[in-house]
Amino acid sequence: MGRRPFFIFIAPVVFILDRLSKIVIQKNFSEGQGLAVFPGIFHLTRVNNSGAAFGALKDAGNFLIVVSALSVVVITVYLCRELFGGRRAGQGSQDPAFSHYAWAFVAAGAAGNLYDRLRFGYVIDFLDFRVWPVFNIADTSICLGVFFVLLSFLWRRKTEGTR
Repeated sequence: MGRRPFFIFIAPVVFILDRLSKIVIQKNFSEGQGLAVFPGIFHLTRVNNSGAAFGALKDAGNFLIVVSALSVVVITVYLCRELFGGRRAGQGSQDPAFSHYAWAFVAAGAAGNLYDRLRFGYVIDFLDFRVWPVFNIADTSICLGVFFVLLSFLWRRKTEGTR
């Protein structure tokens, strides 16, 4: 294998950062309690979110657990196939696509929030910009991953169209 597929490290690193940040928030803030880091602009505010990202689908915990678990499994299987076997035995990716990194971000975020749902019955959110619903590192990872997947798709369509 020529170049190392560093995308395999994204999910564990993001998952650990998400867990550590949520542990700090849990230890230092009760539900609804906050701290103005930049008053009126950015606060740390603990919100126990029983819904999806940014508070959507409130109290749909079981549905979200199933969707999150399936997402993590499907993306992990896909990335493992790409890393170790590709679509045909022995044809693994030698130069991983940008989309592999993007999918690793999505899987990491889904795993971080899945852990919270299974452990607590809700997701711990705390990044509060006052003009947007409160969110966390896992939510950010999912959004970045989806954005990068879309960019990868558009880039691939553009480059295939120029051939």
